[in-house]
Amino acid sequence: MTKVRDVMSTKIPQVSSSATVLEACTIMNREKVSGVAVFQQDKAIGMLTDRGLLRDFAPLNKRPDEVKVSKVMGPILKIDAEASTKEAARTIIENSFTRLGVFDGDKFLGWVTLTDLARETSKKNLLDALVRHNEPEVSDVVCPHCRKAVLKLRGADTEGRILRWECPKCNFVT
Repeated sequence: MTKVRDVMSTKIPQVSSSATVLEACTIMNREKVSGVAVFQQDKAIGMLTDRGLLRDFAPLNKRPDEVKVSKVMGPILKIDAEASTKEAARTIIENSFTRLGVFDGDKFLGWVTLTDLARETSKKNLLDALVRHNEPEVSDVVCPHCRKAVLKLRGADTEGRILRWECPKCNFVT
């Protein structure tokens, strides 16, 4: 199983919580990134992303050199570097975030983004498909009828081809 450590980004631009939004945006533009880690002394305490700027800074209707990063930064969700990429993906989705801070204890190592996870999944699926001669891969499919459950495989032939799926909530069959 792939670990977060294997796919995370480690060269994360950092800003002080006392920096201005203008300073943070200047760094983001220079580094061509969509977010920065926010530090207070040597501890990661949050993050500032382009998405967060639109949501939290823009409504203030102030100049970017008038607002401190600490006023508009978002929280940094933590995940251990040894956690699985599946756990990281689940945490990102459950919290509607685009990235998680990767930590070893209290030490900030970097972050893992949706893009990092998608890139790893794409590589793995491509390799599997080439090695297994494109055998179908069973994955979670949300019920198109009730959208409240994941369809369960209820029938397959001897070659592994799916014959039908069933929803455990509404009994929809496909």
